[in-house]
Amino acid sequence: MPKIVIGVCAYNEENNIRRLLQALLTEEGLPSNCRVLVVCSGCTDRTPEILTELHARYANIEPIFEKDRKGKASALNKIFKISRETTDVLILVNADALPQRGSVMKLVSQLVDKNVGAAFAQPVPFEGPAGISYKIVKVIWHLHHLISVTQNPKLSGELCAIRTSCLQAIPNNIATDEPYVELAIRTQRYRLLYVPEAIVHIRCPTNLHDLLKQRKRIWLGHMQLQKTNAYKVSTSRPSNTLRVISALDKSEIPFLLLGGFLEVIAYSQAKIESYKGRIPYAWEPIKSTKTSM
Repeated sequence: MPKIVIGVCAYNEENNIRRLLQALLTEEGLPSNCRVLVVCSGCTDRTPEILTELHARYANIEPIFEKDRKGKASALNKIFKISRETTDVLILVNADALPQRGSVMKLVSQLVDKNVGAAFAQPVPFEGPAGISYKIVKVIWHLHHLISVTQNPKLSGELCAIRTSCLQAIPNNIATDEPYVELAIRTQRYRLLYVPEAIVHIRCPTNLHDLLKQRKRIWLGHMQLQKTNAYKVSTSRPSNTLRVISALDKSEIPFLLLGGFLEVIAYSQAKIESYKGRIPYAWEPIKSTKTSM
């Protein structure tokens, strides 16, 4: 059994962090010596108090408190450093996500293959209000699934297992961490493996304003990486999306069209911000994803 560490980056997650950490420690069949590193960055809610309480109850949980919010890249670099020095496999999971029982170890088992640098789960949105935003998000993640199954998988950081020897420090000004980690793994000639039977439930924007904000920041991160490293993830290529559209259900097509219109707006806004050099590394939170489910 490889040595495992779990890494979580948390900013104002008082509604979600307790449920996630308790599920990880009680439902995933982790080794008893598995450490859970939680970087709590500049939180202004009760997240620090909750982590202190959980640390007193579970010795495995190790909070790392940052007084100021320095961005996700900074938080990840703290986790990466500890992971490289002490363990074989790093599990990254979003603080507002919830793995389906047994999914973590399904990912860890894939790293028995020495050619696999990282294995990642299938993100599935929590059931939400039957509104337009929720249905667009479901189509987006369905397309991600189809592209990852049939073409070149794009690393999803909602829940993934990474061989620690692959980890490289992320520049602190990087806007989107997942594509950079993916590039580092591929550059070292390791494979990325999509494991759709491993499920992680994720929270998504529940209104179009928040969804547009989220899609804009994702495009900003992709543009930054393409400009600095000439690298594009598979899901940002329109040709890859067009190849899998025929696999969608007819009921999804109206929301595909609405989502496509939204993507054009998000891409255009991101293009303007990128041209002006306004790429923030500490994102404004998407408020509708911070509620409990």
